[in-house]
Amino acid sequence: MDTIDQYYFNILDEVQNRAEINSIDRKQAFSEIISDYLIEGEVFASPSICAFKSPRDGISIDGYELSEEMNTLHVFISDLDSDPFNKVISKEQTMNLIHQAEMFVYTAITGQLHNMSINSIEDPEIYDLAMTISENSQSIRHASIHVLTNRICELEDILPEEDIETTQTTYHIWDLRKLYSFNIEGKQMDELHIKLNEQFNESLRLIKTPVVNNTYECYIGYVSGSLLAKAYEYYGNRLMERNVRSYLQARGKINRGIISTAKNDPTMFMAYNNGLTTIAEEVKFSQEEKSGFVEISELIGWQIVNGGQTTASLYRAYTSKEDLSEIFVQIKLNVIKDMGQKDELISKISEYANSQNKISISDLRSNDAYQADLERLSYKTPVPHTADPATKWFYERTRGQYNVELNRHGVTPAKKREYQKEFPKNQVITKTEAAKYMMSWEQFPHIVSKGAEANFLEFCNKVREEKIKADEGYFRHLIAKGILFRETDNLVKSLGYKGYKANLVTYSIAAISFLKKENLDFDKIWNRQKIDDELRKEIELIISFSWKHITNPPQQGANVTQYCKKADCWESFQEKLKKQNLVSL
Repeated sequence: MDTIDQYYFNILDEVQNRAEINSIDRKQAFSEIISDYLIEGEVFASPSICAFKSPRDGISIDGYELSEEMNTLHVFISDLDSDPFNKVISKEQTMNLIHQAEMFVYTAITGQLHNMSINSIEDPEIYDLAMTISENSQSIRHASIHVLTNRICELEDILPEEDIETTQTTYHIWDLRKLYSFNIEGKQMDELHIKLNEQFNESLRLIKTPVVNNTYECYIGYVSGSLLAKAYEYYGNRLMERNVRSYLQARGKINRGIISTAKNDPTMFMAYNNGLTTIAEEVKFSQEEKSGFVEISELIGWQIVNGGQTTASLYRAYTSKEDLSEIFVQIKLNVIKDMGQKDELISKISEYANSQNKISISDLRSNDAYQADLERLSYKTPVPHTADPATKWFYERTRGQYNVELNRHGVTPAKKREYQKEFPKNQVITKTEAAKYMMSWEQFPHIVSKGAEANFLEFCNKVREEKIKADEGYFRHLIAKGILFRETDNLVKSLGYKGYKANLVTYSIAAISFLKKENLDFDKIWNRQKIDDELRKEIELIISFSWKHITNPPQQGANVTQYCKKADCWESFQEKLKKQNLVSL
């Protein structure tokens, strides 16, 4: 296992690699890498990376995420240090970073944008974000300020929550120790510790079942609809067990039925609804009775493994001002006693609970065969016109796999250089990148815009439903689409567009596909390992057209990032593409 000192230098290597491959500065590369970890750790869902600094206002942010419901705001600020001898960030330095991000949140929520040096021309994305926050300040109930640093923070105590107007604000520090614990030791990024009475003025009163074993305890009973809705509002998808999260999407009829019952027949909700299956790592009791009833005041590591649609739908009803006072949902709470069996137990509970809803066990896997095939093909498919040795593209099926293989094969610096000749750093492609390339080309830019995890889950569904099999031809075309995507990304940067880069690139790729899907020669791109000058000129024109579309939503003042996540954005763009003779494609 790497020591924390070795891990520090591994992060710097990863930052340098990403900066070189994507032609970005090292701080932005660091922000991207750590936000990816936080997505995996279920802290973020689809953060946007930016770089805004206004010394006059004392403001600096490096990324943000605003939920589609406009109720939760995340803002983060990054600290990247390359000093090999001083890996500590002081309390004063940390507080200074917090205050810079906090000032942005405060100024936007309180509507004091006239006091902020944000130029709508130079910083359109940040200006758009600030305006959206200001206009929706009454809806934003929770704001989180995050410090991302590759140093060890001296500020160990969690800062107390504060209120900015009506917005509850929390503070989080992701330092070298936390990142090391997550990436190397396999610990949770941020354990859910829900204090029911303190946070929601309500506890859970359940019955302990007479199950006696050393693995788990089980409690059954009911939970109020309002408690579920409020918990989901605060924690969002972090409450949902990862294996089943993809099934919370696109189930309109089921969700509408749940909402309809909540609105029109609330007293029948318990009869019509199947309830929740949940797990927790630990519970704390405020009361235990001899009759078997317990009152639970705190839940640690609580996850909903079945009933996600019920929870999310009740939240929708709650935000629509529906009265949930008469709604109760049956609940089964499994509390894990043997943490050594935690992962296996959670997996089995999830599989068995969801199999009752006609979700097959294979649906709960991440298309292992497909992913394994791509990994296998990456080892055996040489890049044309390369030799001594022929280079290959490395398909990273699991996070950090490239570095693991590099260290396994490269026990000496010379061996590492030899391995990197065969698998160069700039020819590494992760599974989430592959999903982004494929979904962009398949004309789902609105899905790609929802972030890496949401897009990956949708792509997995597509692979399963269409029974896609990966052979060598498929792999070559996947890499060619990756080359097209990366070169379009570089073009966007070189052309000087400010903001919305992720949205602009995926919409441009989707537009290219829409205009010339049958005519683009991916074998040619694979053989050349680059696009030709004629295609590059066409893409430049398409980028310009895409920019005009995404930055002019039909509803004046609508947030561009949120607009790009909507199917309407892509549908209206297709109509424009049909009418506009862009190029002779």
